[in-house]
Amino acid sequence: MRLAREFRRHDWRTMLSELSSSELSEWFAFYQEHYFSDVLLDAECCALRATMLALTGHRDIPLQQLSLLQPTVEPETMSDDELMTIGEGLFGGVRYGPDNR
Repeated sequence: MRLAREFRRHDWRTMLSELSSSELSEWFAFYQEHYFSDVLLDAECCALRATMLALTGHRDIPLQQLSLLQPTVEPETMSDDELMTIGEGLFGGVRYGPDNR
């Protein structure tokens, strides 16, 4: 029923009957991680906070700072050489490999 509400369809039974089982399972898997109204509620909360701050005289704060949902930061991947260099320094050891010959 939340899926029909998300698409603003009042005939949710018809919508569900038109979905195949694979489509339904894909929607189910997708909405396990991405909830329906998180972004909308966050935008409304940002707008409310921005209005309250504007009333107190703070107009130069960007909306991204007021957001409750922060974008996920991808961890930086390191190359093999960087990992080997870090590994050398852990125990003060010597690197055994093509560089030592």
